Amino acid sequence: MASRAESLAALLAAWSVALSGCQSPKKTPRRLDPIPMQDAARIVNQNIEAIAGTLRAVGSVDGRFATHEGTRRSFHADGTLFYHEPFFLRFDLKKLGDRQFLFGSNEERWWVYSKADEKHFCGRQGVPEDVPAGLPVQPDQIVDALGLTFIPEDGWITGPAQRVVEDYQQILFIALDDRDWPVIRKEYWLDRSTPRLVRRVIFRDENGVVEMESRLDDYRVLAPDGPLLPYAMEAVWPKSDAQMRLEVRQWALVDQVQPGDIQFATPSECLEE
Repeated sequence: MASRAESLAALLAAWSVALSGCQSPKKTPRRLDPIPMQDAARIVNQNIEAIAGTLRAVGSVDGRFATHEGTRRSFHADGTLFYHEPFFLRFDLKKLGDRQFLFGSNEERWWVYSKADEKHFCGRQGVPEDVPAGLPVQPDQIVDALGLTFIPEDGWITGPAQRVVEDYQQILFIALDDRDWPVIRKEYWLDRSTPRLVRRVIFRDENGVVEMESRLDDYRVLAPDGPLLPYAMEAVWPKSDAQMRLEVRQWALVDQVQPGDIQFATPSECLEE
């Protein structure tokens, strides 16, 4: 038979649970054993392959950017994103229907509109010289920040390499600098718990300094047999002191939007004469 002290302790424990709303501790995901790097990359790529068409995300966006003149501006906006791999993007940020930013790209060009600057910034795909100094975010970095780009499984020149830490398998892409010294230029941090998808993406410059880092959370399945997509993304660009947080309310596949449609058309301001 339990003593009076033991009974009192049990009663106090029961009250404690009741007063806390009967909440049970959050279960920690089971950490999985590391797997070969090619297998880890294949899991991510197969999830992306399940995206059959154009994605649309609708949600809220908070962030901070600098104008081209260097003035810091914070914003809160409604965001609508369209994406069709590999190049087609439209990310429209509006506040009360008034466009604040527009990021876009297609197979030939990319563009950024900033209301604060009252201008378009334009460039050609794969031409680094077109990126103006002071532009904090390029459209292709948004796609990478969301973990929606394929991880190359072959054809590597100077990498990648794998590093396993407590909760992640890191796939590190290595390039050679102008002295032929190896430098880590890109990192994908894959969860070591189910479903083993991308949790962090890091881009570095030729000196190994972080250019962009994103963190992904709240993966949910889009539809039965569909891909898992992140519903929370936070990205930072340390050099320009820029940041963005996207909270997705809804992901959807929109068959009526295709790469050749107006959503991905180059703005007239960016067309060469």
